[in-house]
Amino acid sequence: AGGRAVLYQSADAHKDQTYFLSQLSQSQLAKTLFPLGALPKSDVRRLAHERRLPNRARKDSQGICFLGQLDYDAFLRGHLGERRGEVREFETGEIIGEHRGLWYHTVGQRRGVGPALGPRHVSRGPWYVVRKEMDSNVLFVSREYASADKPRNAFHVDAINWIGGAPPPAGAAGEPTPLRVKVRHGAASHEASVSLLDGGARAHVSLAGRDKGLAPGQFAAFYDGPVCLGSGVISEEGL
Repeated sequence: AGGRAVLYQSADAHKDQTYFLSQLSQSQLAKTLFPLGALPKSDVRRLAHERRLPNRARKDSQGICFLGQLDYDAFLRGHLGERRGEVREFETGEIIGEHRGLWYHTVGQRRGVGPALGPRHVSRGPWYVVRKEMDSNVLFVSREYASADKPRNAFHVDAINWIGGAPPPAGAAGEPTPLRVKVRHGAASHEASVSLLDGGARAHVSLAGRDKGLAPGQFAAFYDGPVCLGSGVISEEGL
C-alpha cells in the first residue's frame, strides 16, 4: 500500500499469526511472503490430501511447536536453570512458599503455583500469579485475581513498534483512536480506545470489556480492520 508493506490477518482467524509477527519492521516484512495466508486450514488440509503430501495427516502443532515432545519446563530448565525465591501472598505479604524461578510463571496463570506453595496454603486456593519482582526475585500470588471488583480493562503499552513506521494519523494528532487489540495469540480481540503517548512510542489502552489475563511483559497488538498495525509491551503501570 503506497509502496509500504502491510501485514493483514489471515483468512483463518484461529491460525492467524499476526500477533507473533507484529514486531516485524518494514524491511523484514517487505521480504516476507505468506502463500497460505488467504486459505483456511481446512482448505490447506484438502489440498495436501489431493496432492498426497507426506505430512497431509500430521496433527496441528500446539504450544511452542519447535519443542517437539520436549516438556516446556524442561526446556526452560535447560536454558535458564533455576533461581529459587519466595512466594508471597499479594494482599498480606506473607511468605507461603518457594518458587524455582520467575521464568516458570506468567502473570494471570494458576498453572504451576500449587507445587510452589506450602501444604497448608494449597487448599486455600486457587491461587493466581499477580506480580513478579525481578530485583528481589519474589513471586506474588493471590486468590482474588479474577474478582469482579477489579476492572482489568485498562493498561499502558511501552516500546511500540508501528509496522508502517508511524502511528495512525488520528492517534498521532492526540485523539483517542478506536482500534482492536489482542493481548494474546488466538482469534479473540477487544474493541478499544487507544490514546498515544510520547509521539506514539507508548499508549494508554482502554478496553470495551474486562480481560482477567492481562499480563505485564506480554505484547498487545493493534489492529485497524484486518490490518495489524504493530504492537508493544504491556506495562505494570495501571494494572
